[in-house]
Amino acid sequence: MQDFLNAISLLPESIKDILSKIPPDITKKIKEIRFRNGEAVTLNSETIYYITESGLLTTAYLNNLLKTDDKAMQEIVFCLSRRSLHTYQDMIAKGYIPLRNGCKAGVVGRAVMKNGAVYSVSSFNSVNIRISREFRGCAKPLIDAVGDCRSFLIIGPPLSGKTTLLRDLCRYYSGKECAVPKKTAVIDERDEIASRSFGCFVDVGVHTDVLTLYPKAIGTEIAVRTLSPDIIVLDEIGTEEESKALLSGVNSGVEFIATAHGNSMEEVIRRPNIKTLINAGVFKKAVVLAGRNDPCGIKGVVSF
Repeated sequence: MQDFLNAISLLPESIKDILSKIPPDITKKIKEIRFRNGEAVTLNSETIYYITESGLLTTAYLNNLLKTDDKAMQEIVFCLSRRSLHTYQDMIAKGYIPLRNGCKAGVVGRAVMKNGAVYSVSSFNSVNIRISREFRGCAKPLIDAVGDCRSFLIIGPPLSGKTTLLRDLCRYYSGKECAVPKKTAVIDERDEIASRSFGCFVDVGVHTDVLTLYPKAIGTEIAVRTLSPDIIVLDEIGTEEESKALLSGVNSGVEFIATAHGNSMEEVIRRPNIKTLINAGVFKKAVVLAGRNDPCGIKGVVSF
């Protein structure tokens, strides 16, 4: 229940009051809360739930469902931005707002362009709150599967548990229980792994240094130069700049654990930058996750 309450804690009071009354046996299954301009609020798990204006849950699309109009969408984003849209303008332009304890809101709307890039968003069409949950020990099967290897790529689609596994891997490799803890650096570009921006604290291990909101390529270079890490952990790699930074880091003796979106090894290796990293020996193995119906579960392990 606390994970769910963390996810909704910054919403407008009127919406938060309704959502906070949902029974715990339902909230523990909810993975996403979606708001769409002019449409009903949806709660997504294996089942899609709607919520009525009086706060009752239903799986049927009724006439009295709680809906969000343009004014409500503006208020939701304003509140999620801690009442300072200007502070979060760059993040919103990239499509997200970091929330508490590793939760994240995806935000899209009408883009304002400048020099060929999204400069800001002038109105909001959809907000998707993804609920982050802690599953301590969830990485144990993965650790057993990779053995002594600490240079590997984790592949999985959205909601397959990639970020949750990264947190647990950090706790394992750099934790106080580890016989020989590794100095670990987390390049947390979207503040999803360690959630350190806003007075919150997600445990990622005693010997872990967290670089919050650093672009992954820049953060990797800084970590290698200044923190002498044994392991660098990154989420969702794939750009040319990131690949160059990882290649430079591995030549300095750093091991890398990273994630990439994808359903299979064959799909991911078609991306030139990731293929380059594999061919260069940055990753010794790839772990393919089972998917959203079995979060953190392993489908297979590939050795290079």
